[in-house]
Amino acid sequence: MSDQADHILQSIHLVQKLRSGVGQVFKDLSDGISEYSEDPQNRDDTENQGKAEGASASSKESKSAQSSKESGSDKAEDQKHRAILKTLKKSLETISHDFSDLEKTGASIGPVQLFSNIDNLSLDPHDKNAVMHSQLLQSYKWTNKMHELASQAVSILSQNTLKRTQVPKFTNAKKQKVNMLAACQVPQASVDQLILQLDQTYPDSSISIHRPLGGCGIMQIELGHTLRAVVVLRGLMIEWVKVKGFGESFKNEDGQFDIWTASRYQVFQKVTDNAEAASLRFYAPAMPQLAIKSFVLWLNGYKTLFSAPCVKCGKFLLNNIPPTWRDYRSREPYHDVCRP
Repeated sequence: MSDQADHILQSIHLVQKLRSGVGQVFKDLSDGISEYSEDPQNRDDTENQGKAEGASASSKESKSAQSSKESGSDKAEDQKHRAILKTLKKSLETISHDFSDLEKTGASIGPVQLFSNIDNLSLDPHDKNAVMHSQLLQSYKWTNKMHELASQAVSILSQNTLKRTQVPKFTNAKKQKVNMLAACQVPQASVDQLILQLDQTYPDSSISIHRPLGGCGIMQIELGHTLRAVVVLRGLMIEWVKVKGFGESFKNEDGQFDIWTASRYQVFQKVTDNAEAASLRFYAPAMPQLAIKSFVLWLNGYKTLFSAPCVKCGKFLLNNIPPTWRDYRSREPYHDVCRP
């Protein structure tokens, strides 16, 4: 691409030289024609002058003087004509040489690749369109540069076999993968049995299952007299969590479940955010029952939401808010700014 640009610049330089050379030729021709047109007039003037002088002098002297002047003027004219012809010949040789160089340079230039109709924007007299053309051209160059760097990065990374998990060499390569949809395809009877088992495990809490729409289940948890939570289940996979105060309800005026409206208290809004994060933390599609049990066990740690101080700072309230975060392993209470 750089060689082609150099050839184009060289061609432009040669064209400029040709234009100046042709202009010089026309100038030399005009100078020669003007001098040639002035010579007969000078010749007539010399003849008239010779005749006037011959009338006053003798005929022999006038004839000899006239012949000597005519011979001198003829030699001067020949020298001028030769100089003009020499200059024209030199200019024409230069033009011929430059033209041959231009032909050679033009033959080495390949076809210019046009981008698209965007190039026509540069011909628009409006300044805004001209600026847009330059910006698009800059974006095109940047995209090409990014594509080149990305291809180089791919070639370098392909040399290293990077894997998220190191599989032992002695494992069977034909081992079937775990079915990731097993958590969504659990029968309703198994889900009801698990919820009943959790309700019996935590006597201080009330855990029940409702199916207002048939397929998906809504697990409702009443944790002592502290909070209420609803967990939307698709099979045994947690899809939605919402936490409210014990005095708030998850049913609207029509008696239907309202799982979208957030609590009006900032404390339970923060607990909802932490519960949603915990549902992702305990996500295990290969072991869905363990995921549900771990989440309910973690949520059971909020029984002491208003009675346990922060483990780190030892305060019950910080910015008028109790410790709303529980550790995933120890279930110890922390403020958001105090969490490890």
